[in-house]
Amino acid sequence: MPGDPCSVTDPSHQTLRPEKTAAPPARTGPGMLRLALLGLVAIGILGAAFELAVERHWGGPAQLIPWAALLLLGIALALALRDSPRTLTVVRVLAAAVLLASVYGVFTHVSVNHGMGAFDPSWNTLSTLTQWWYAFTKSVGNAPPLAPGMLAQSALLLLITSTLRARRA
Repeated sequence: MPGDPCSVTDPSHQTLRPEKTAAPPARTGPGMLRLALLGLVAIGILGAAFELAVERHWGGPAQLIPWAALLLLGIALALALRDSPRTLTVVRVLAAAVLLASVYGVFTHVSVNHGMGAFDPSWNTLSTLTQWWYAFTKSVGNAPPLAPGMLAQSALLLLITSTLRARRA
């Protein structure tokens, strides 16, 4: 049509309509959320491994526990990509094991810090609650109580991710 601003006339005087192109499928929803969470788990694993390496956290058998937990998280992350009910059950079990290791790590770090308080002459004048607070906040001792929390965060993200199913085509 000559008056239609959206139409184009070619040299042979035939009216051409602009082609309608389909919009690409939106990359949103549970599938993309799942991939984003798996990416955060991977970043958490790499960050924790870097932290452990920088701290030279391999001085004894107890210090190898977080390395084993990272290995379990890595295996669970690889399995989580498969998205089958059986593998997701294994992923959940591995993530739960890492959560337990993380709780053990926080407890161990706080306990070590609490033990270091005994070297302070005024330690016994503090209340028990204050002593444990100082140990937890690293006001006494050098063990970072929240460092094992990195493992817990990655394990929790993996547990959350295991509840989201990838879209089937």
